[in-house]
Amino acid sequence: MKKILSTAVVLALGIQSFAQGTQPKNVVMFIGDGFGISAKTAARMSLGQGTPGKRFTDDAGFHILALDKLKYNGTLTTHSLNSWITDSGPGASAYACGKPGKLDNESISFNVSTSTPVETILEMAKKQGYAVGLVTTTRITHATPATFGSHIWFRDLEDYIAAQFISSTQAQYEEIFNAPASLIKPYNAARDWALPAPKATVEIDVLLGGGSRHFLPKSYNDTIKNAAGTAIVDASGAVVKQTGKRTDSVNLISLAQARGYQYVNSRDALLNLDVSQFTSSNNKKLIGLFNASHVNYEQDRQMNAQWEPSLPEMTEMAIKVLKAKGGTKGFFLLVEGGRIDHLEHANSGGITVVSGSPNNLYTVDADKRSYVGGGEAVYGVTPATPRHDTVYGSDYLIKEVLAFDYSVAQARKLLAETTSQTLIFSSSDHECGGTAIVGLHDQADAQQNATRIRTYALGPKQNGNSASSGGAATPTTVANPAGTTRGDIDFGTTSPNGWYPNYTTYTIQGRTEELWPRVDTAGRRIVVSYASNPITNGNGDKAGGTPGNHTPMDVWVGAEDNAGGAFASQITGKGQLDNTYLTHIMASFLGLDPTGLKPGVDGQNQIGELNLYPNPADNDVAIELVLREKATIQVNVSNITGQIIHRLPVQELNAGTRTWHYNTSALPGGIYLINVLSADGKISKKLVVTH
Repeated sequence: MKKILSTAVVLALGIQSFAQGTQPKNVVMFIGDGFGISAKTAARMSLGQGTPGKRFTDDAGFHILALDKLKYNGTLTTHSLNSWITDSGPGASAYACGKPGKLDNESISFNVSTSTPVETILEMAKKQGYAVGLVTTTRITHATPATFGSHIWFRDLEDYIAAQFISSTQAQYEEIFNAPASLIKPYNAARDWALPAPKATVEIDVLLGGGSRHFLPKSYNDTIKNAAGTAIVDASGAVVKQTGKRTDSVNLISLAQARGYQYVNSRDALLNLDVSQFTSSNNKKLIGLFNASHVNYEQDRQMNAQWEPSLPEMTEMAIKVLKAKGGTKGFFLLVEGGRIDHLEHANSGGITVVSGSPNNLYTVDADKRSYVGGGEAVYGVTPATPRHDTVYGSDYLIKEVLAFDYSVAQARKLLAETTSQTLIFSSSDHECGGTAIVGLHDQADAQQNATRIRTYALGPKQNGNSASSGGAATPTTVANPAGTTRGDIDFGTTSPNGWYPNYTTYTIQGRTEELWPRVDTAGRRIVVSYASNPITNGNGDKAGGTPGNHTPMDVWVGAEDNAGGAFASQITGKGQLDNTYLTHIMASFLGLDPTGLKPGVDGQNQIGELNLYPNPADNDVAIELVLREKATIQVNVSNITGQIIHRLPVQELNAGTRTWHYNTSALPGGIYLINVLSADGKISKKLVVTH
């Protein structure tokens, strides 16, 4: 049915056929962590919506965000399997895995009820020839990127996630724990798991973000270097370094380099990368880690850490490398704007700290300058902590959203290409903070409410009935409109264009296609507030507590493709959608089947057929493989958690039937998996052992 529908679209629109194999296919999935629709509105307003020429949807330049330009829109539910409010683990697993990714909180593409890893669309895409990559502003091992390229029961086990990222075989995985420098060698399967079966044969071509501490030994100092290999210094003249945290003392960066990864750790090194070295026929891959933990917020990056790349720069370079690696096949890329969520957790711009006894206290406040120390400084500040002169909490949030939006703009460039086909999705794993735009700063306090926040322009005045200084216009019963004037004209700062934000814009680091807003202290800046704050959350009001939490609110999704909209349009006309629905569309576009089957082969697996008999078994079991064509095959036996128990030698086999006899007498009774892997994918079947 899908094939018939696609053909009809092609004929109706007269566009080039998008049958599998005719052109490279690219999917870019954007996830703004914690990103609600109000934050998107704030970012748009800060760039001038409401100024002359941008007041109506038919005015040129009204849809100034790349997100706004995505042609198809909808809303998604976000709940996890066991909670109406999700965390990022199952929130992103739903996109990574589809319906099977509807999982318990804290899990990473792993079903804790059955103790089984759930295969991701990134893994399926790689096994069928696509290049794959992960980009984020968080640690690369953080929950959202981790769900696409790893499997684990608890999201905080980031050292193990890093180990999975750079391993594509069990031998590579064990090598990490058996490294000469390891303080925990030898490898212990009970402690260290095995490489999860879905990750076998999967090499992630591009990894860009923060989180070097989970790749480097504890106390190891990694010097940040430019493209020429020269150490970078900060404003004080000190050499910039990032420190490792792995307690096993293993250097995963060195191992990654031995496995074909080129390592960069600065903006300059990334942007000056020789992309020509990456081809679809070689083993060269890219890993860029730019901070020991999360990369800096865009506001702080611009002020204090310009040696780090921005999210749009990481996205731009990831696309270039993946295009080279994907060749005639294409690529799958996940891009996360991960720190939007962190600002909302901190209620940046929505709360402040006041003196209290015996502890300093939080109080709800939506219009004070940000504390020096970053977007999350509110967690540990005191009333004496210095504040910025002209930087506000909304500035942090707006710039983080705009960095995400400019990344979407990088992907949208692919839509203009006629040599490849691209599908773009942008959504969120959940909303955070109950973020809201509450008004604009009003230095004159025209509403005399002591907050210096106004929600809308004052009404008109007439017949000399002007407001007293700082007050509202005096009502009148005179119907004659003679002498009517606009309501804001009499006040300190005239507003001839109405009550709109009055930010100015600037560029940085020569990227003139990216405009960043700023506003002076008295300016009409956007004020944000948070329904989720320490007081309404019941977390208490002592400074240092958790200010904000995730919420169960629906999230926005936008989509676009250059295949006549045949795939992006599938989010419309369906009513309310569950977040798992997007995976189905992405898999269909790439020609993947989430069940492990490839389409167009009579409903059978591309490898062939796998049969086990007898099953259940209490002694010998025959493993019968019917190959459709010549292939290099790996057969292994694993327990239900994915730990490999036995591995048969890799063999190159001709088409036809091959049978192995396997003795189960040494296995405890239970459920096991027989896995057959090849370059064309994998087949897995459950084996029940009864003794």
